[in-house]
Amino acid sequence: MNEFQIGTETVADGYLGWIRKVHRATNEILRDRRGEPIVFATQDAAKAAAGEAMVAYLNTPMLRDGAKVEALSKAEAFFKPRSIDSVAGISGTAM
Repeated sequence: MNEFQIGTETVADGYLGWIRKVHRATNEILRDRRGEPIVFATQDAAKAAAGEAMVAYLNTPMLRDGAKVEALSKAEAFFKPRSIDSVAGISGTAM
């Protein structure tokens, strides 16, 4: 199931559009700004909206991942253990 997908689901008033992201195991129903599911009149409209939502998701910058990498590199630079050569040079003894 580790693949991007889009699709539709039939409901009483029409169709819902949904997307599935690689890192999630469930479908995410398309919702409006209030958080309510968007009901489309036709299956084609629901599928087109799901496709647009997937493209929008794929084209967003991955800021969260970059922040993690930056924070990790700063921490590694601060807590990086000294190499054996630098410790030997400081103490004046060879190891």
